[in-house]
Amino acid sequence: MTTTKLRIDVSQGLIDIEGDAELVREIYADFKTHLLSGVRLAQPAPPAPPVAAVGADTDEQTPPAPKSKAKRRLAAKKKTNGDESSSGVVADSPKLDKNLNTSGLGTFYGRFAPKNNAEKILIFLKFMTESLHIESPNTDQVYTCFKATGDKIPKAFAQAFYDTSSKLGYIDFRSSTDLPITIAGDNHFNHTMKRKAAE
Repeated sequence: MTTTKLRIDVSQGLIDIEGDAELVREIYADFKTHLLSGVRLAQPAPPAPPVAAVGADTDEQTPPAPKSKAKRRLAAKKKTNGDESSSGVVADSPKLDKNLNTSGLGTFYGRFAPKNNAEKILIFLKFMTESLHIESPNTDQVYTCFKATGDKIPKAFAQAFYDTSSKLGYIDFRSSTDLPITIAGDNHFNHTMKRKAAE
């Protein structure tokens, strides 16, 4: 009995086969049809033990199963409600909102002594929701508040919102147009945030 070897490259969809010539040919033909039809291959059933012939090598090893290539994991896409594309508001490249009434912002903002961008964002969102009664402020409006107060605008503007959300939990940053203040943010604003002394 002769042993036939067939080496197939896995990166090209090929496998290694060793055994009887007829068996190798049959497995290869089956593999090829499945490969061409786009169907995933199931592990083939182990071949029946060969009949021992005189002078045949009985120490045949089972060929290793073909290794599947490790697929690279793609970065998860951020889940949004589609608000960003439809409204034109993008946190990474903010624009000035010329329709936002910032006339009372100086007085409102002047009562506080914010230590960081997260507190500034919280103050601006509180101003818009409580004073201007804007139900769902967006990042462009927060950018407009930064400009109106003359404060330094964060270099990584969108990252400032992610940090305010994930590190401190003051807001729930879902998208550029959906950033509600959380209970933690409310508590920080009402009880913890440093206020300027009355003059």
